[in-house]
Amino acid sequence: MMTRVEMPETMEPSKMTIFALRMRNGNCVVAAAENETGARERAKDIGRDIEIVSVRELSSFVAQFTLTDEGELVSILLDRQTLSDLHSHEYPMLYAARSHSYNDFGPSPTNAASEPVLYNADARTDRVEWDVRDKNMISYVVQQERERLAN
Repeated sequence: MMTRVEMPETMEPSKMTIFALRMRNGNCVVAAAENETGARERAKDIGRDIEIVSVRELSSFVAQFTLTDEGELVSILLDRQTLSDLHSHEYPMLYAARSHSYNDFGPSPTNAASEPVLYNADARTDRVEWDVRDKNMISYVVQQERERLAN
């Protein structure tokens, strides 16, 4: 899916694609570029020591940037499709573990059964009711995801 990105007046407008780049350290970068090579270069602008282990096109990407009282911009991924896509491709073990915990936990009593709890912001408050097993499993899987591509 091609996404049109506005370019500065000094540059010619071109079609850009949104890419997800998975780093060896377990982090992920999302970058708009004309091609995979351009996405790799854009990601390296963040830091010189970045080791990219996989690059793929995203079909969906939506984020909100919120201005805090301290003057910082905080980003929040809002789009359920974006989150699901990132979890299932860049973090498959975490995706499976979270899905398992939410299945065991059942629907949230504070949210409508028809609403997607897994990617709803209110789900963060519902997670306080998870038992120690769920929290420990997620912590373990986060460590595994960080190490999965480290070698």
